[in-house]
Amino acid sequence: MVATDSLLMALSNLDALPGQETQVQRALQETIEGPNRKDTFGNVYFGDLEAKKKKVALYAHMDEVGFFVHQITEDGFVYFYPIGGWWGHVVLGQQVRATCRKNGAVLEGVVGTLPKASHNMNDVVSISEMYIDFGVHSKAELEAAGLQIGDMILPNTQAKKSFNQEKVIGKALDNRVACTIMAQVKNQVQTKKIELIGVATVQEEAGTRGSKVAASQVDGDINIVIDVANGKDTPKAAEVPNRIQGDGPGLVLADKTALGNLKLLDYCREIAEKKNIPWQYDLLGGGGTDAGSVQLFAGKPTLVVCIPVRYCHSWNSIVKISDIEATIELLSAVVRSFDEGGIDFEQF
Repeated sequence: MVATDSLLMALSNLDALPGQETQVQRALQETIEGPNRKDTFGNVYFGDLEAKKKKVALYAHMDEVGFFVHQITEDGFVYFYPIGGWWGHVVLGQQVRATCRKNGAVLEGVVGTLPKASHNMNDVVSISEMYIDFGVHSKAELEAAGLQIGDMILPNTQAKKSFNQEKVIGKALDNRVACTIMAQVKNQVQTKKIELIGVATVQEEAGTRGSKVAASQVDGDINIVIDVANGKDTPKAAEVPNRIQGDGPGLVLADKTALGNLKLLDYCREIAEKKNIPWQYDLLGGGGTDAGSVQLFAGKPTLVVCIPVRYCHSWNSIVKISDIEATIELLSAVVRSFDEGGIDFEQF
């Protein structure tokens, strides 16, 4: 069994722009035991979709926010297009890596810092005006290396533990945290009365597209969408600190795309309290998740479980390992209770 922190760091170091999720697809297929299949859109399903038993589905999206090559100038500078939400302040001067889909080559560069004379220093520079310097002299040099329009560009980082060993620092924790949790639960929990389906979706950051395809393939009787959101326990992040690291997973009342099933939420809360697993209420007022697509497919009970992560959609995010472990423990207990207790799913 792979340690949770090691698995998360390995997944964090992979690159998976929406629509180019191959690296994470392969890693999960190698990590999660049992049968799996990939659909034509790129979603990967772990478990028996044809099972006649009740199905409990755990969703986690594989993709991350990033960029792709938009234009290569004749003198070798690369302009890039953002996928997902980015704030210009976190981009300038950062190291990036581009993966050439033609030959698999990885090219490292830096987002150029623009000269002071060209911008008001109090303004956020538009990403459309930024460029990447790969240290070359011409477009031909980049093309010879394999770079072309559409190739993915992502933060050039390597995941690591904090000095106190309590947290993981790395890119793409949105949503490799959830992929880690889904993989660990799927490997650790064996069921007989129900079928546990792990669903690794694509293109969530580009409009929750993968889950729109996956929901009909799975048709889960109970759906739990695992995701992350910005912790509000840092200085001046919120008037009332919430989504606190160390306080466990958040049981989400609502996001912009879905209302949480309150009966299912209460059921999870009761199990957490019975087993002394930390938890907290959450509300994702600023964004949506795969839950909207899943819930609206057939109206089946759906809940988002959210892990606090600091500095999402940036070069380096931070998550507390104990929150991940608590989520694995809670979801494992919930799935086992469905399997062992003969739960009437109609109660939700």
